[in-house]
Amino acid sequence: MFFKSSKILFIFLIIVTSTSCGLLKENNGEIKYKTTDFDKHPKPKQPTYLNLDDWLVHPDKKSELTFLNKNNGLMKVDVFFIVPTLFTDRKNINWNSDIYNDDFTDVLMESSIKYQSTAWMDSGNLYSPNYRQAHFRVFDENRWKNGGEKAYNLAYEDIKRSFEIFLKNFNQGKPIIIAGHSQGSGHAKRLLQDFFDGKELKNRLVAAYLPGTKITENDFFDLQLMEKPDETGGFVTWNTFKIFKREDKFNYTIEKQWLSDALCSNPITWDSKKTTNFSNHKGLLFLNGKVFSNALKIDNIDKGVFLKTPKVGLINTILISTLKDYHKGDINLFWEDIRQNSIIRVRSFLNKSVN
Repeated sequence: MFFKSSKILFIFLIIVTSTSCGLLKENNGEIKYKTTDFDKHPKPKQPTYLNLDDWLVHPDKKSELTFLNKNNGLMKVDVFFIVPTLFTDRKNINWNSDIYNDDFTDVLMESSIKYQSTAWMDSGNLYSPNYRQAHFRVFDENRWKNGGEKAYNLAYEDIKRSFEIFLKNFNQGKPIIIAGHSQGSGHAKRLLQDFFDGKELKNRLVAAYLPGTKITENDFFDLQLMEKPDETGGFVTWNTFKIFKREDKFNYTIEKQWLSDALCSNPITWDSKKTTNFSNHKGLLFLNGKVFSNALKIDNIDKGVFLKTPKVGLINTILISTLKDYHKGDINLFWEDIRQNSIIRVRSFLNKSVN
């Protein structure tokens, strides 16, 4: 993938100033949002997913983004990817996004699709539904109880519907990778509970990648945390944190206290190791489309993945050093690690199917 250098700073500023899911405080200052009564406020038009316009990415849908040209539907595995929260406008009183808003769709394509979903493009045919994602403010505890949960459930209704259409009309019995980030991973967890856990479809699950949310040992009956890089039929999950000298100076998107019972994978070695070396790191995807290998090491894994500022060249490292919250980078930081690992799991799954 190649990206115009003139866009790098612009996209970087978008990523720095926006977020994926739940950052309701910054530097200990609460962010103010406009809101309205959920039940009285009109809802955006519901997608059917029978039309390609309802999909961000679909093998049959043409795109101006050239890196999607190879998504031709000819691979043996399908990838179902769910984008994170990018509906963050503080002045927008809508509880859910409008998937027919072209400007917002462009934001999703130029951010999550380009820099996140592509980690799985070499593993399978990529499908990503556009859905009425819940507004960023719903993750505030007070708003969650006063409309936020309803908005989140409405978003999942879209994801569930899109997955049902995917299974009925497009999948044709192929093995499946489920992937997402943040709110997308939260909805992916519910998909796994509704369609895979303890059900026949589990036999077609290559793997589920669930970064940026909380997964506990009580969330599934049958699906297990995978602890080998070639293991299939289960899930991996992690939340990434930057190490600070004075952590009391900053509130993370995902608060550590919330993760007290969370499971956590190693997104570099894909086993139970708690640390890694620079040499283990396959690669970070930067905003210029370049993959930087050996750019970071994991200092510790304790309900989350903890690391210091990656080394990606002087200027790029300075840019990354301004990021205090690595939640946004749960996928980008380990992009090449995810890409290679998903290929390994697909090969392992297909080999088992043959044997």
